[in-house]
Amino acid sequence: MPKSSFDPDAQAFITAAAITDSTQQNAINTLVVSLKGYSIWTKFKAIYPIVGGVASSHAVNLKTPGTHNLTFATGVTHSSTGMIGNGTTGYANTNLSPSTILLQNSTHYSFYSRTNLNLSQIEMGAGVFLNILQIRTTGITYHRVNGSALAQHADGNSLGFYTGNRTASTVINAWKNGVKIVTGATTASAPPTANNIFILGLNNSGVLNSPSTKECAFSSIGNGLTDTEAANFYTAVQAYQTTLGRSIGTQTVSDADAQAFVTAANITDQVQANAINDLVIGMKADGTWSKMKAIYPVVGGDASSHAVNLKTPGTFNLTFTNAWTHASTGMTPNGTSAYANTGFNPLTQSLPRNSAGMGVYNRTDTLTTGAHGQRVSNTFEIFERWTNNTAYCYINDNSGGFQTTNLDSRGLFQGSRTALSSIRLNINTAQYTGAQASTGDSNGNLWIGASNNGGAGTFFNNREIAFFYIAEGFDNTEMQNIYTRIQTYQTTLSRQV
Repeated sequence: MPKSSFDPDAQAFITAAAITDSTQQNAINTLVVSLKGYSIWTKFKAIYPIVGGVASSHAVNLKTPGTHNLTFATGVTHSSTGMIGNGTTGYANTNLSPSTILLQNSTHYSFYSRTNLNLSQIEMGAGVFLNILQIRTTGITYHRVNGSALAQHADGNSLGFYTGNRTASTVINAWKNGVKIVTGATTASAPPTANNIFILGLNNSGVLNSPSTKECAFSSIGNGLTDTEAANFYTAVQAYQTTLGRSIGTQTVSDADAQAFVTAANITDQVQANAINDLVIGMKADGTWSKMKAIYPVVGGDASSHAVNLKTPGTFNLTFTNAWTHASTGMTPNGTSAYANTGFNPLTQSLPRNSAGMGVYNRTDTLTTGAHGQRVSNTFEIFERWTNNTAYCYINDNSGGFQTTNLDSRGLFQGSRTALSSIRLNINTAQYTGAQASTGDSNGNLWIGASNNGGAGTFFNNREIAFFYIAEGFDNTEMQNIYTRIQTYQTTLSRQV
């Protein structure tokens, strides 16, 4: 049952659609409250939130349950993520005739696509020339709203939330994922068609044309929207899809620093976005976030995402040189010539000589001479498992560093200096302390996958890297907290070791 505190319109839909899942109920309530808060609820004639996983639930019109509910033709598949037509017979009839309910110069429609296809299909339509949303045909998306002329834009993929909109006889606008992609296209308007609007195809006087096979996770029909209203509409719908775990495009999270990274790294997977959010919130709670100078969470699956510095996106982003392999589980240098330049120089960035450290999370167990760091002048390096089964740590010290026996190069290795004559090396939960004195500040950019020896690589690594950070010095408690946060992060991404 819906909660008594729910919005009455949300409650009406939840009852009509037989939504019993509490997450789905909350998502619907939040959506309705948001649309009303943005003062756009009254502009809708039909809203299809496509929730509940079955045809009877997907059919219900959130705006006025029982009126303009969808009628499905044979060939539509329903699931928790949306509804998909078979491309031949499947479509949804909105039972909404624009001529009876919509205005000639004030109309919008929307469609949330979870499928990337570049095919000649129509996602919504009524009348041959009057109302069409055709998402990505030969790289172009087309909009017609009460008129015969097309508004169009180049489209690199067919993923996300599309809105077509007429606000005047000579104005059509369109948005994709909150970005205005057609501005004031000039075309004469025409009276709204009498044909019912179809979703997953075009209603050509009762005949299905150009049926779509894109998965639809939301659709709406209503009056025209201002630019501000269209932007707010996207925000509400994207938050709704995010709550249901089926959003497309850059994800939304609660922490501002996490969101900055998610946006910069173009993280489109909500599990990954949530993992980043939890990591940042956890580090802030532990008091370690403020000491971080650069954090590379290695998420997103490609070089452009892996390059981004979580702490300050756009500053100290990685520059990859030579052959790296990027995957959802991490990034791997070739072991002979590849490295990633952090652009971070401990000396010029005023990283304190006696308060400095770094950490690396490996997913590969190998014996190698490979390292990460900077070697000229005073060494700043971590060697996870040297060929003699020894781990080494140098933090502003070129006199020999700290070493301990280590038989596995997997997991989180952290090196830290918090005093002139004290250095720490943590390997996962194991903690080791040495009395090696600092011999001076390190001067040179830190590299990942190799050591920067005056601009020439040395000690090249070949292990898969799933996390890297540079920071001020941490004590043992802080290092243990960092391990816990990073291990939880890797577990969430199903790549822990």
